[in-house]
Amino acid sequence: MESTADQDLLIAIGNNDRIAFTVLFDRYWQRLFQSAKARLADDDAAQDIVQEIFIKLWQRRNALDIRGPVENYLQGAVRLSVINHFNSKKANLVQLEDTLDRVNILEDSIDSLTDYLDMERTLTQAVELMPEMLKKIYQLRSEHLSVKAIAGELGLAEQTVKNYISEVLRRLRIVLVQKFPEKHLTYLAFIVAVLNK
Repeated sequence: MESTADQDLLIAIGNNDRIAFTVLFDRYWQRLFQSAKARLADDDAAQDIVQEIFIKLWQRRNALDIRGPVENYLQGAVRLSVINHFNSKKANLVQLEDTLDRVNILEDSIDSLTDYLDMERTLTQAVELMPEMLKKIYQLRSEHLSVKAIAGELGLAEQTVKNYISEVLRRLRIVLVQKFPEKHLTYLAFIVAVLNK
């Protein structure tokens, strides 16, 4: 059943086939999780969102009417769930706009989730090779901490933090140019949006 087409799985799921549901779940879980995580930068929240999507899919199995690619439908559910997640937490407008900007950059600039995951793997490997302070700055900035908050946490001057961020960008730019010569400007735009927001 692992090679069964998505639409056939949906028909089987509509007939209460739990095995078909498990196959669909296994097929798309990781991709949806990575997509949610990219938008939220929060593993737990991303996991909750994807689980909820599949729970609702099963609950509505007898009334499903998914036209077009199933993955597109599921990725659309991720986008809506991310927005609802922030709305439910009464996120301030700046935080919500930042998230929407990240969603738009991901969707408009990067051709596919596969491309995004390839870029993410490349960045993770590059950051792992950086000196400890640069690695820490990158991680904190990716978690939406302000320059001021990072400076306070690490006991650094704000200008020093800005200099470190510039150095991280410089190093990542080199990696992206080498690994993705045709797309490095697009990917760099995404990183700049994350680190310089």
